[in-house]
Amino acid sequence: MISKLFKISICALFILRILSPTMGQDNSDALILTLEQAKNYAIENNKSLKNSKTDVEISDKQIWAAISQGLPQVEASIDYTDYFNYEAEFAFGGGGIPEEQLQLIDQLMAAGSLQDQTLWQISRATVAPSEPTAIKMDNSSSAKLQVSQLIFSGQYFSGIQIAKIAKELANMNYENSELTIKESVISAYYLILVTEESLKIIDANLENLNKTMKQTETMVSAGVAEPLDLDQLLITVNMLENYRSQVRRSVELNYNLLRFLLGVSFDTDITLTDNLETLIEEINFDLLLNSNLNYDDNITYQMLSLQENMSEKMLNLEKWNYAPSIVGFYSYNEKILTTDFDMNPNHIAGISMTIPIFSSGMRRANVQQKQLELLKVQTNKQILEDQLTMQEKQYRYDLISAIEQYELQKQNVDVARRVYDKIDMKYNQGVSSSLDLTQANSNLLDAENNYISSLMNLLQAKLNYNKLLNNL
Repeated sequence: MISKLFKISICALFILRILSPTMGQDNSDALILTLEQAKNYAIENNKSLKNSKTDVEISDKQIWAAISQGLPQVEASIDYTDYFNYEAEFAFGGGGIPEEQLQLIDQLMAAGSLQDQTLWQISRATVAPSEPTAIKMDNSSSAKLQVSQLIFSGQYFSGIQIAKIAKELANMNYENSELTIKESVISAYYLILVTEESLKIIDANLENLNKTMKQTETMVSAGVAEPLDLDQLLITVNMLENYRSQVRRSVELNYNLLRFLLGVSFDTDITLTDNLETLIEEINFDLLLNSNLNYDDNITYQMLSLQENMSEKMLNLEKWNYAPSIVGFYSYNEKILTTDFDMNPNHIAGISMTIPIFSSGMRRANVQQKQLELLKVQTNKQILEDQLTMQEKQYRYDLISAIEQYELQKQNVDVARRVYDKIDMKYNQGVSSSLDLTQANSNLLDAENNYISSLMNLLQAKLNYNKLLNNL
């Protein structure tokens, strides 16, 4: 029923307004939009889509960050050291042969028992203690430039692939958000047209009833009709006017919902140029019902396929943990201030290889974990295929039912209108009672409301089916 649609639109509007505290800061220019123009405008200005675009830009930066890790890295540093006049002492010799043995050697030499003069001199020189030597540590300063380059790392190449897949996912998420926004805009556009059409029907009924009331007042004054007939018509008119007020408020709320989706302020005037009859006539139901579901066209299936691809890359990344990594480097050290005791060279170059040997089963467990995660994604993909197949059958059934219901309610409106016109004519001739007239008017209003509801259901069924086929 239309009343249910109104309640849904009201709740949706309040939720969206809470989630968008900055609403109302945009321009207040009037917009004149066809359905296609409304979709395009929302794609350009919807705030949620702007965030999705930002996510795509972030993924671009992440790819470059991953690539740059394998490119030359250059680092520079400068330092200064103050030793506060510290002196380092160095002493050579002493403590080699005890003094008693030295005296014995001297005695043997004096007695002529030790003939080797050279040996005696060497022993005395070796064990002779020397005076400590002090070296003052002067303050030092140096500037260092180091260049490093990754030569080989399996994780590096896998990381780049994962970053690229992450960008594809960001793009796919943007497309999914765009599809959702299109669906919401189309639904809001339909809802506005339906409520406005419902308002036209109510106005037309009120106009007829007011004419009948004036005629009835004349007939009551002439004594042809009973005052009870006038009271019954008055009750019907009052109820219909109250319902018209509700519908008018619903129309405005639906416009606010569309304004939110378009990313404009709530005081922006919007005029919709498409009408329900044109939209219905443009639908090729035969072509739509003959369309076949292709999993690869469905945005959800595409995203899950990308997740499967990423899971495979993550598995390869864990496997590369078993491989060594090689890094080369070159360092130049320019000595600005130096001490007399400086052993640091100016140029240093080298290659470093890291070889994983034993991790107590951690690497193996990580690989197994990624294998299970990949299996889980593949199973989810199969589940999604089943769900999409079932959904396609359900949406096709809903569309066929909506078409049949629409045709039926359209015929019912024609019948109810003919009945009302006949009873209205008989009432004016004094043949029918006011009760018959109000009942006929109520039946006509119910038939028209049912027609509007069936029309909305038809448009919604077509929308659901097109979204499943990614054809919005």
